[in-house]
Amino acid sequence: MKLSELPWQEVNKNREASFYSMKNILLHMIDNEDWIVNYAILEKSSKYKRRKSEEYTDMPMVLDHLSEVEKKTRSYLEVATENNFQQRVKFVLSSGTVFDMSVEECLFQSFTEQLYHLGELIALLWQDNIEPPPMQWFRNNPRSAGSG
Repeated sequence: MKLSELPWQEVNKNREASFYSMKNILLHMIDNEDWIVNYAILEKSSKYKRRKSEEYTDMPMVLDHLSEVEKKTRSYLEVATENNFQQRVKFVLSSGTVFDMSVEECLFQSFTEQLYHLGELIALLWQDNIEPPPMQWFRNNPRSAGSG
């Protein structure tokens, strides 16, 4: 991960972005996936607890959190069926606003949220003249890892 190559103070620096620092933007992306896939879809949103971003003091802690969430997401997706994707969910925001969405729409929300913030991280790297990692899907496709 590109952020792991940067000094922690740069990753944690307030850049007046959506969630201020690159660390906080990344944590938002991770936590958003965790909340949607592992709580909202399972209609357990009220049980979701997010660690405070200040508790993360280095990139290994953030990457461990990412790994845990990815593992839970993969576990969900391995057992999900096409019928699951059509199930309706009461998608409840922290503000109390409720949306009636399908599981498929919830997953799409998580995906698009990550894309938005990934673009934001890329722009912040560019502002510091740091080349981001390859952005093309064909370079990041997990099915073709190790080729080309």
